[in-house]
Amino acid sequence: MSDFALAFAEEYKKYMKAHKVRQRAIADYLGLTEAYVSERVNGKRALDTNDIDALAVLSDTTGRSLMIELARLARETLHGQSETASVASQLEKVMGREIEVEKAAYRDENKKAESGRGEDLD
Repeated sequence: MSDFALAFAEEYKKYMKAHKVRQRAIADYLGLTEAYVSERVNGKRALDTNDIDALAVLSDTTGRSLMIELARLARETLHGQSETASVASQLEKVMGREIEVEKAAYRDENKKAESGRGEDLD
């Protein structure tokens, strides 16, 4: 498996732990064995969209949101965070909700002029 796939599996595992979702619950949801889930969570086999959807349902989110979040975290694990992403991450933890730093910056007329981008991302 690729480095990204392994990092993605590691983030999946961390997400499970953070949301108190056990391998047994995912296996039951999928109608498969716990060994199936274990192989994927531990990076022995690649995760697929069914695995993502199962964890999303069991943690009360959407598959799309979970996929994007896990991919972002895996990328950061492999390539490190940008300074802006790091600050945004810390703010999200403190605030308890997601923020959109780039969109917020482009709503500020001064930031539009500084960046040379006049479009509004809304």
